[in-house]
Amino acid sequence: MSQSPTAGPSTEIKLTGVQEAPQLLVSGGAGTNVEIDDELDTDAGESGISTGESTATTSISSSIFDYTYSNGRRYHSDRFRKAHYFLPNDETEQDRLDLYHHMFLMFLGGGLHAAPLTKPQRVLDAGTGTGIWAIDFADENPQAEVIGPDISPIQPGWVPQNCRFEVDDLEEPWTYKSDYFDYIHMRSMSGSFSNWEAVMGRTTAPGGYFEFQDYGVELFRSDGTKLDYPAEDSPTAIWLHGIVKASEKLNRPLVMGKRMKGLMEKVGFINVKEDVAIWPVGDWPKDKRLKEIGRWGLVGITDSLHPFTLMLMQRTENWSEQQVEETCKSVAEDLRKGKYYFQAWFVYGQKPLDA
Repeated sequence: MSQSPTAGPSTEIKLTGVQEAPQLLVSGGAGTNVEIDDELDTDAGESGISTGESTATTSISSSIFDYTYSNGRRYHSDRFRKAHYFLPNDETEQDRLDLYHHMFLMFLGGGLHAAPLTKPQRVLDAGTGTGIWAIDFADENPQAEVIGPDISPIQPGWVPQNCRFEVDDLEEPWTYKSDYFDYIHMRSMSGSFSNWEAVMGRTTAPGGYFEFQDYGVELFRSDGTKLDYPAEDSPTAIWLHGIVKASEKLNRPLVMGKRMKGLMEKVGFINVKEDVAIWPVGDWPKDKRLKEIGRWGLVGITDSLHPFTLMLMQRTENWSEQQVEETCKSVAEDLRKGKYYFQAWFVYGQKPLDA
């Protein structure tokens, strides 16, 4: 595991009664060589690979439920048309989000956070999705008020008394009081904001933590070499290059993990810590824990491949449905046969007491 030096003033905030987060399951920075399972049957399970249609896996204004539909998938309401969120919100996508929740728990050894928290009283799960993290955190921390905003009202109605959900676009003006939250948790939100600096630390209380968790969009082979375009013209390399450029055109950059530490330091967070882990795509690793993560990782990425590509490439490059279908089919096949991994990023920082 890599540990970044602390940022900001040299004075360190001393904490007592801290809930130490578990160590990351498998750490790995750029260039990490991951041992391959030589006994892997690369032809097994081909029929289970999808290119987009999954087989695995307060009062609210009526306008919030006026969902939009495209190519057989359901998306958030036009009430939030300024929110360039690229993925659906239907049951298929909800299953994928809950699957990723399970994977993040595996990375953290069953923990919900990496930051060393001290019985936080007010917690924000920004972009809560299905609300599963907020519910789990509320159960584990009955002293905390846990709020989960999202642009889609897809969360369950039965929740712990100390947990509530709100429908909101976090790029619009926040209604929360200044310095309100002891802990802000943000997971799988790369590509969601045009101005991360404006969003980060908006209402983090002095001494409170902001935490970012996500997997990166840069792909590596098992020997640690990065899949780069145009040096590499495989279907996956071309696809990755395309969606990264498309997200930048929309001013919603996807490559955020490796930038997050620097951004946190820039906005004034101290005690910034960055951990990077291996996120395999497929069950090719020899390590049993990585093998399980990779098995689910392949399901997750292939389930989101079609709607993700469709929204990005139709918006920016005017791709046809046929182009999307053909690309997704080639990429899914390449991911299934290849031995690739992404990196998972866990970065947190603390707001100074005198801020």
